[in-house]
Amino acid sequence: MQGLAETRAELRALGIVDPILKEAPVDDVLCAQVSAAPHISHWADFSAFQQSLETAVPIVDTYLMAVGAAKQISASKTPKLHDLLMARPMGEQMLRYVGDWRPDGLVRAPAVPEPVGAIIRARLMAAAMVEDHENTEWLKRIVAERGWPKRSDVGDDAAGEAWLLVQHADADPAFQLAVLRAMEPLVPSGDVSQTDYAYLYDRVMLKITGKQRYGTQAICDKGRRLSQPLEEEKAVNRLRAAVGLAPVAEYLAEMDKSLGRCQSGER
Repeated sequence: MQGLAETRAELRALGIVDPILKEAPVDDVLCAQVSAAPHISHWADFSAFQQSLETAVPIVDTYLMAVGAAKQISASKTPKLHDLLMARPMGEQMLRYVGDWRPDGLVRAPAVPEPVGAIIRARLMAAAMVEDHENTEWLKRIVAERGWPKRSDVGDDAAGEAWLLVQHADADPAFQLAVLRAMEPLVPSGDVSQTDYAYLYDRVMLKITGKQRYGTQAICDKGRRLSQPLEEEKAVNRLRAAVGLAPVAEYLAEMDKSLGRCQSGER
């Protein structure tokens, strides 16, 4: 509740009169890790949990070691912002890539019983939260010192990586909003991708106002993937076309193709 109140105060200071924020963004790393814990329904008793833990921990620790090694290998060898931005997302991308840890969703993932998989996914999620926190704090320093990275300064590829980092800075919606406002005047000149701006707009505004503009954020409801609430439902495809996005129906169909169709009861 304290975190929720503090975040709302930050957003009000940025001019958001009545931010919704149904859930408090968890900026405290330890709290974030606790919130990622698997549901106890996977185990009949503590002994069963311990057995699952003994199998899961070596698997996760081995992968986390690989993440650390990949980050060291890919670390920028220069102080150039382009190179720093290109290297920064390595850890969080590796953690997100294996987030579901299912043999049908990851190349050569070892098959494990579901209770073991639940622990693996929880620990990887907790690690991703730590990675996101560190990346957000790093990016905040960059933006404070140099402003938002422009495509004309760092290149399209590095600007895209900067966008990826702020897109995943969900524990700090006030920072996301500040970046969104910094990006907006750079869109007409092409120094910020229209598509990047649209995705960040939806991610931020859906959290703080309850509605999105471009229909990039979807939800599973009764076995169907649907757009979350829109500012202008009748205008959404026109708005999407203006920033180079396909119509909503095509977008949702593509999500079904890449992520798999929603399961009944999944949200």
